[in-house]
Amino acid sequence: MSKYTYLENVAMCKMNDKGFIYRLIVMNDDIKDFFMIDCDFHANINDGQTAYIGMTSNPLMRAKKHRTLKGKDIMMQIIASADCPTEAHYLESKALWDYKKDNDGNLPEFNKQTWAGA
Repeated sequence: MSKYTYLENVAMCKMNDKGFIYRLIVMNDDIKDFFMIDCDFHANINDGQTAYIGMTSNPLMRAKKHRTLKGKDIMMQIIASADCPTEAHYLESKALWDYKKDNDGNLPEFNKQTWAGA
């Protein structure tokens, strides 16, 4: 089995033709390895663990940035994939809307709701 370096993994994701919808989960303890990314396409985003919902075409780079800004107790869990940017935007928006409907109009802790760009 080949082992890739972090930079090789990031390079492989550049110009990726796939998008990933993910959630951030706050863990009880710090995670030693920021490569710790889970994948569960049947995850329940309303299980009380979702702290953020987003999209990326480069999960490794995005997970590293989140951990730098939001804490070392954050784990990324990929919950869907998309074949084009439009589908990724739709799936991210749908996940946020579904979360909001089931949580009394609230968004996950780290998500912000603004009219930026509108």
